[in-house]
Amino acid sequence: MSDNRPFLLRHFTKSRFAMVIGISLIIHFLVGVFFGGKVIFDTLIAPEPQLEAPAIPESIDPVKREYKVKMKKSQQQSAAPLPIPIVADLPTDVSLDNIDLNLSNPRSDTRIRGAGEGDGIGNGFGDGFGDGNGFDLDIRIDQIEFFGAKGGGSNVVFVIDVSKSLAVKGDRSKEKIMRAESTRVIENLPPGINFAVIFFAGPAWSAFDDADDDASDWVRSGKGGDSFRPKDWGDLPAVRYYGSDTGAVGRATRSIRDTPLVFGTIFDAPIYMALTMEPTPDTIFFMTDGNCSEDRGIKPIRKMIQQMKALGKPIPVIHTVGLGTGRNRQLDQIAELTGGTSSFLTTGDYTKKYGEISFRLPDDDGVNTRKIIEEVGKNKYPINFQIK
Repeated sequence: MSDNRPFLLRHFTKSRFAMVIGISLIIHFLVGVFFGGKVIFDTLIAPEPQLEAPAIPESIDPVKREYKVKMKKSQQQSAAPLPIPIVADLPTDVSLDNIDLNLSNPRSDTRIRGAGEGDGIGNGFGDGFGDGNGFDLDIRIDQIEFFGAKGGGSNVVFVIDVSKSLAVKGDRSKEKIMRAESTRVIENLPPGINFAVIFFAGPAWSAFDDADDDASDWVRSGKGGDSFRPKDWGDLPAVRYYGSDTGAVGRATRSIRDTPLVFGTIFDAPIYMALTMEPTPDTIFFMTDGNCSEDRGIKPIRKMIQQMKALGKPIPVIHTVGLGTGRNRQLDQIAELTGGTSSFLTTGDYTKKYGEISFRLPDDDGVNTRKIIEEVGKNKYPINFQIK
């Protein structure tokens, strides 16, 4: 049977492969024309001009550049939070009208450390809201009252006398006041405070530790109450901080309530233990009812402060309290070393201000100390320390 279709149709039917090749060549030709035209177009268009910032002139005041570096280092080293929170009502539009200074816990005598160098406050405040690195002011507020002495800060240490002189001839009124006042203050510490308690008489120890554990590290000479001393000052037990909103408050108050009185009185060892804490305390409250020689009191303590100043360490404020006495020259001198205050009150003064004290005292078994302290010659283990 003959094929009556047109010639071209019959030709391409027999040559379909030739038709596919032809179509492919046409598509490749069109793609080549498109991309080739784009390359030619990009080549003919001139590049956009590039802007270069001029070099920073060398005439910038080098003192200001150095100040910026110092501020940055200070900001990186400072870890203490601002005790006054700043709340912005409108986060996208911060202004002085929108800042709420939360003074729910009003306090007296605000002390600012580190301000007063030119434009430090202005720059710090500006950076502070942006990235948290500015506003580098260490604000210290008197938020704690201990026997009438006021102080505060983030890190606070209580150095408390537990010597036998608090209970003389059966009169335990000073002992009762010491335990009651210390318990009251620690139970009412503001939240966010790091605190520590150091007991002292002849030896010294942390209220959170057992005094007997370190008895072998102490010696004494003769019968003098100020002859106690550590064998090695570098081996004195390290004292640590505890949070005021933790169970440590209960542990501290139980220790204050139950620790028996111990013989002896020295000022230098407990102050040394407080000064060498990490970080350095903001405030030290030092309470005693007794006295010791200047060689175990103001003289070594003055040397400790001098060593800290030479190392560039911050100096804590030391507030001293004399219980049961109207005056104590050494307590005045210790407070003056650091800009602290000295307070003195008799048992009558205390009860007149706070009322009669009702506090259960631990049994007094008449033993001077439950610790065995080695007795050595006066020239063995001299008073020799170095704050590092």
